[in-house]
Amino acid sequence: MNLKNVILGLLVMTFFAVQKAHSQGMIDGFYNTKGQLSLTASYTGSKVEDFYVGTTKASPVPALNTIEQSIVSLYAKYALMDNLSLIVNAPFISSKSGADADPVNGETKVSGFQDISLAAKLRPFSVDAGAGSLDGITSLTIGIPTGYEANGILSNGNGAFSTDLHVGAQYNFNMGLFATAMAGYSFRGEAENTFKTAHGNKFDVPNAFLFAAKIGYAGAHFYIEGWMDHQSSSDGVDIMGTGFDGNFPETKVNYTRFGATAYVPITKALGVSVGFGSVTSGRNISITNYFNGGITLNFDTM
Repeated sequence: MNLKNVILGLLVMTFFAVQKAHSQGMIDGFYNTKGQLSLTASYTGSKVEDFYVGTTKASPVPALNTIEQSIVSLYAKYALMDNLSLIVNAPFISSKSGADADPVNGETKVSGFQDISLAAKLRPFSVDAGAGSLDGITSLTIGIPTGYEANGILSNGNGAFSTDLHVGAQYNFNMGLFATAMAGYSFRGEAENTFKTAHGNKFDVPNAFLFAAKIGYAGAHFYIEGWMDHQSSSDGVDIMGTGFDGNFPETKVNYTRFGATAYVPITKALGVSVGFGSVTSGRNISITNYFNGGITLNFDTM
């Protein structure tokens, strides 16, 4: 086994470990009235052919050549109060090699749930401002790993518990336009040291600064948004760089992504969505374009 190729290949799946598979994130600036429940099933497809080793673009994926990935995500949001929503997201990921078997685990295909995410979103204030209103956004998200193998080219995530804190605001124009900005920080826990190269049985997964922004239109007949999403690790090492001991989840992962999402309500209780996203720059991360579609069911439980 060529360990260098294995290590380089490990970075391909970090993108999906760092960010949740549900679109550009679980947290938005909209709040439902008490008792409203929405359930979304979505599908995301992508093909990975290139990646960043440090900040250097490399191609193709070592050993596997390419990776095809499918994500089926189940997402639920319930308004416990007008200003407080509870959110659950569970992405099921299937990844397939475009050539040889994964030299770490000998598999050409893996599948399973990624981290299960639980979030609470609170609106601390809502005030009239000029030609619209300004809503505050605060949230707490907990990511729970589901026992997958974290070190492997075909890996569903980094295997660490995480706690994400966000704060931001959304301005809603009376005509339906809106703009959102959020900043956050992600506290990552420890992952199993399956390579046993250093640091004992476990090692730290780097924490990260987070930022997201959106502009869009939310009307009675359709919703559309353009978004950007950024992450910058606060510590960690580069793949094949100084201090790298062969444990991929301890590497720093930076990225900037852009994308768009559209949603159309078919009835009051049913809607459909489509979207796409693209990594435009990064560090130790896969370079990929992906497309998704979803179906949403809405209920009023009160």
